[in-house]
Amino acid sequence: MRDADEMVGPTKPATSRSVVRAMIWATVPVLLLVQLLASAGVEVSSFWSQIRQLDARIARLAESRTELIAEPLWKMRYDQVTGVLNEIMHDETIAAAAVYDDTGVVIARVVAQPTVQAVTEISRPIAYSNGNIAVQAGRLVIAYSYATLYVNAGSRLGLLLVVGLLGTLATVIAMRISANIFIGKPLAAMMSAIQRSKQDGRAYPADVKSSNEFGQLAQAFNAMQHTTSGALDRLGHMASHDPLTGLPNRRSLSERLVTLSRDAGSPDALIAFNFIDLDDFKGINDTFGHDAGDKFLVHISERLRHTVGPEDWVARLGGDEFVVIRPEVGNEAAAQAFARQLLEAISAPIVLHDKQVVPRASIGLAVRRADDPELSHLPALADIALYHAKSKAPGTVAVLDEALQRHYRRRRDLELTIPTGFSEGQFEVWYQSQVDLETQDVVGLEALIRWRHPEHGVIGPGEFLPLIERSGNNARLTRYVLIDACRALRQLAAAGRPHIRIAINLPPSELADHSLASELRQTCERFGVAASSLELEITEGSLINNIASASDTLRRLRRLGATIALDDFGTGYSSLAHLRRFPLDKVKIDKAFIREIPESAEDKAIVGVIASLAGTLGLTLVAEGIERAEQAQAMREMGVRLGQGFLYHKPQPLDAVLGGLAEAGAGEEHVLADSPSIAPEFAA
Repeated sequence: MRDADEMVGPTKPATSRSVVRAMIWATVPVLLLVQLLASAGVEVSSFWSQIRQLDARIARLAESRTELIAEPLWKMRYDQVTGVLNEIMHDETIAAAAVYDDTGVVIARVVAQPTVQAVTEISRPIAYSNGNIAVQAGRLVIAYSYATLYVNAGSRLGLLLVVGLLGTLATVIAMRISANIFIGKPLAAMMSAIQRSKQDGRAYPADVKSSNEFGQLAQAFNAMQHTTSGALDRLGHMASHDPLTGLPNRRSLSERLVTLSRDAGSPDALIAFNFIDLDDFKGINDTFGHDAGDKFLVHISERLRHTVGPEDWVARLGGDEFVVIRPEVGNEAAAQAFARQLLEAISAPIVLHDKQVVPRASIGLAVRRADDPELSHLPALADIALYHAKSKAPGTVAVLDEALQRHYRRRRDLELTIPTGFSEGQFEVWYQSQVDLETQDVVGLEALIRWRHPEHGVIGPGEFLPLIERSGNNARLTRYVLIDACRALRQLAAAGRPHIRIAINLPPSELADHSLASELRQTCERFGVAASSLELEITEGSLINNIASASDTLRRLRRLGATIALDDFGTGYSSLAHLRRFPLDKVKIDKAFIREIPESAEDKAIVGVIASLAGTLGLTLVAEGIERAEQAQAMREMGVRLGQGFLYHKPQPLDAVLGGLAEAGAGEEHVLADSPSIAPEFAA
């Protein structure tokens, strides 16, 4: 008989095979046991019936023989008695026979054969009567055995066992064939359809022709496959496409790159990858709402569709990020021209809530050959260029080149080593003095962070502070600088300069941290310095973005005695209302307004207005970026009290600052500006 695997073909799944075999293995032992028990029951019943029949036959034999033996026994004709006994021994079940007289003496005994098997005896009295007398002449004893019955019963049981096994085997074969026909094949057909559907996502019907329950199940399965095939197609489309714009999504991108590499007409064909990021899309959502933001994204996607050619590929990766791939461009210049076309298409005005909005976007462009091993990395490479465009020149196209890749590798290396920088103390706090413009006395120091990297040397804050913010280490850096500033205040007090204050820059995220005031108080108590010796500098942008939390945090800090200064005034969203809303003590004029003074009449006018406004509000003014004596003179004439810049002091480690202060205090003709700077290029 063929095995189930052969009957359903090579694709028969394991499930149908196990069902059939499990059914057989569960049924066969029960079937065999039932047959054996039934046969054994019948045979036992027959055996006991034969036992009873043998007992009755021997009893009749004994009764009949006592009548024959009575007269010879009474008349002492013992040879006749023995003859009767010999006649009895012809029965194969009888093992022995004996006749006893009335005194119990053995008159005659006949033994068929010695036996070790147990025998059963039957005894009958011998009565003699001749009409005159009736006496008890003796008794007849017959010993007989069931051995023959046992042997016959055993033979019949063995035969029944063989017949039962053969019947069971025949039943198993019939069950196997019928199970494969009625169960195995339908299950195999349905499992095959399911497996094929899993492999390529298409719907395959189960080919089952029977009309039983499995046939009905197959019909229901086929109907379900037909009903859900469209839904599966839609689900597959949804898995690989953006639900809002209908464009392919990020999941489709890697598949597309593989396809481009495989189907490129020539290995030297150039592929242009445009990574598009909309500028200030958050402002669209905040101003018009998310529904309008979705409408805005749909407009952008339609414009990209209409701008590209039939061979190009457009996708939305999520949020405000889009990708446009041109599989074949003549050269990098043609790729740049195409990217600029995309920008022009995006920048056409869109009407949202009856207001005209002009979209702006930045594009990172990466161009690679179709056989380039970095082709799969195109999204990351274009993202490098996009990051450069967003940070340096929003609204433009940035093309990936070696310089950008070096910059990215350096930035990535710095990002990864930030935790090591903290743990190994690579971050250093330098200080730049603030002076009284009238007396030239140092009245304060601003704490400025530097990173002494073991491989890249001393790195300025403009390069690594954005990385600190991205890594979520702003709070850690603020505490790092605060501890160093408190330690510096203690050293200044020991050097006889307790009146000098130290200013610390607070990032925007710190203004939302209500635990900052408590930590500042604890740190000051730890180093034994007063919180009033600290000045906390904040930017205009951090105030505008966190008005409620910023105001609360600043008031907590102010109650501790710390001074609050508004840094880079004039470059953000400053207004009189902002200055009045927050508890400010100082305003620092950005160096952009100082650079062209006294030559620029416009800058002088702006600084004059700021000075007048600060005087009205009772705020102290600090001019940043003073590098020439005439700038300092102009600031004094306009009423600016304090100054900060290279004219007085470059940022230096605390030891160098303390040394300069000590020399200046000794009365020598030596100004702090002449003290050597460790890294002048990072003095800003």
